[in-house]
Amino acid sequence: MKAFIISFVCVLAFVAQSLSAQNLTLEVRGIEKVTGKLYVAIYNSPETFMKKPLAGFVVEVKDKVMSVPCKGLPTGTYAFSMYQDENGNGKLDTAAFGIPTEKFGFSNDAEGVMGPPSYEKCSFTFSADTTLVVNLK
Repeated sequence: MKAFIISFVCVLAFVAQSLSAQNLTLEVRGIEKVTGKLYVAIYNSPETFMKKPLAGFVVEVKDKVMSVPCKGLPTGTYAFSMYQDENGNGKLDTAAFGIPTEKFGFSNDAEGVMGPPSYEKCSFTFSADTTLVVNLK
């Protein structure tokens, strides 16, 4: 019985480690200028989308195609937005009517009409190692 319990605990530890070892990687394309930083925000509900991210991070733009790892996300449904801050002012610059003048993108390469796309258009299910491609516009 003792051997069974020890084996069971070892199996649970292996399963837990396997679940936490899942990786989401964002392959970012469409970078024209290798300058500035890439701001990424990850959301987990329609209510918080484009308002309050679950997680966010910044990476330096070092190439025209970048592979950005997102570690620590549990299995679930998510959406992300990102933009390239080319001039280093920490925000997405816009022109008349709020049209972005810096590159941006959303999960699923979703596009909105007169504003950002909906969470539903951007959402994806993350349950195993996954690489998602996003093309900055």
